[in-house]
Amino acid sequence: MADASPAQVGQLSPDGRWRWDGTAWLPVTPPMPAWASTRTRRQATGTTLGAALLIGVIADQALRTGTFGLGASLTLVIAATVAITAGRLQRVEPLILVAAAAVFALWLTLRASPWLLWPDLLASLGLLGLAASFAVRGSVADLGIAELAARGFHAVVQLVAGAGFAARPAVQSRGRISAAAPVLRGILIAVPVAALIAALLASADPVFASFFHLDVDLGSLLLDVFYIAAGAWCAAGLLRLAASEPVERIGGPVWRLGATEALVVLAVLDAVFAAFAVAQVLAATGAAAETLRSAGVTYADYARNGFFQLLWVSGITLALLVLFSRISNFAERNTRLAFTVLACFAIAMTLLIDVVAFRRLSLYEEAYGFTMLRLYSHVFAVWLGVVFVLLAAEFLGAWRSRRWFVGATMATALVVLLGLNVASPEALVVALNTSHAQAAHKIDSEYLAELSSDATPALLASRDQIDAALRAQVTNAACAGPRSYAPPWAAFNAADAQAAAARQAGC
Repeated sequence: MADASPAQVGQLSPDGRWRWDGTAWLPVTPPMPAWASTRTRRQATGTTLGAALLIGVIADQALRTGTFGLGASLTLVIAATVAITAGRLQRVEPLILVAAAAVFALWLTLRASPWLLWPDLLASLGLLGLAASFAVRGSVADLGIAELAARGFHAVVQLVAGAGFAARPAVQSRGRISAAAPVLRGILIAVPVAALIAALLASADPVFASFFHLDVDLGSLLLDVFYIAAGAWCAAGLLRLAASEPVERIGGPVWRLGATEALVVLAVLDAVFAAFAVAQVLAATGAAAETLRSAGVTYADYARNGFFQLLWVSGITLALLVLFSRISNFAERNTRLAFTVLACFAIAMTLLIDVVAFRRLSLYEEAYGFTMLRLYSHVFAVWLGVVFVLLAAEFLGAWRSRRWFVGATMATALVVLLGLNVASPEALVVALNTSHAQAAHKIDSEYLAELSSDATPALLASRDQIDAALRAQVTNAACAGPRSYAPPWAAFNAADAQAAAARQAGC
């Protein structure tokens, strides 16, 4: 702190931590970071309130159905449109993110599998949130982990404050409401008088009394009010996020782990992976046959088990490599080089584990057939391999001036999800099990009966490709659902409609 008095009141000390108020040095309160602030760049308008209420009404129709369908898609597509117009999104990247959100929203009407619908919903909501967060500044191609967490927190803050933001135009219009005060007072005086006269007339005339027999379900009405309020609140939060003060670029943690500690952890991890690689070589060459016999495990059982554990190892390794690359202090070139070598070796060994897990799962499926979990495990293994390749490229210095790894990982996940939507994984499971049944002469019809409408047309079409003894099982599994389809408009789902039409034609 400076010893001499400043030239004027309000001057900061050299370290910036104290301010002179004319009498004493007072501590300077650091400004609240933008990601924890509720400040906005502009106020809400009547358009904001109207857009939020519109989305709330459509969301009510979607939520009342209790299922995914046209109402859910329409709610998110309208939210995307509102984000562009009322949210005033003008930058190219937020517009691309909004368009991608609308694309994933459409699949909520086209597909019926919960293995797709929930990821599609999360992807659409997440893309809308990112678009609003990037309204003024920021890019997926420069999104670090700390910044992603900060933007997530900032989005929650804006969502909580969304109702007050959207309601401000109504509050500010109270001056116009006061002009209607005489009319309101007249209505208040007239209501009790009219009610008394109506009651007397109703007791004298049953036809007149029937006008007041309203079939109103209070519980249903309250549920509608809740759904509309919830949808409007979320929409208001999205618009408030687009109007908020932009989140600045956030660096890594101030505290850093020493380079030695990080290198020791990676060296031990690499040693474990090297030992696992040796074990795979011994098992493949038959040198470990005696070990397997003493453990009471056949080679077939050994080859078919352990795939989920191997995938968990891959996931944990990915988390560790990303964590230590962010929190470790590699100030010297030699320590950075050592980390890169050890990390790339760990990635190479993890890719080997990924291949082993993929192969073991394939052998398991050759014996027992396919399920959605097993298919998604295959997809996850391939995606994880791609992510490790991206991480290795980052460690080797690719595009060093940008923080692209998180954004690239998110982009690959969205590409995989889009590919699954196009391919229809439940129909793919049916096709794979049909092929398996041709060789094994058996099929798990009970599991196939649990699949959604996405699988029904493929099930009915598969009967000509399997043994006659299995066709009845497949027919029973596919024909158990309804053969007609007339849902409320908000619940309409194209996959359910196609399934009903397929049953009507093939059952």
